Amino acid sequence: MEVVREYIDANQLMSVMTLPEHFKDCRLEVIVIPVEERVATVKNASDIDKAIRAISGAVPYTDMSLAELREERLQKYENID
Repeated sequence: MEVVREYIDANQLMSVMTLPEHFKDCRLEVIVIPVEERVATVKNASDIDKAIRAISGAVPYTDMSLAELREERLQKYENID
């Protein structure tokens, strides 16, 4: 198992995560250890990529108004996280 150990200014880390206020202006040791489970985001990222490709580019010529096209696409892709 790989472990990363860094020393970092707390003010930089506070923009990433919530820390106690008394850590402000301190130097912190940060240790990153991976958990055993993998985060399953590959499928969602793929779904989002496909949705973006499907809705980008030229609007196909139909008798629908832009508002109707927009509503159709929003309904089609509303369940993608």
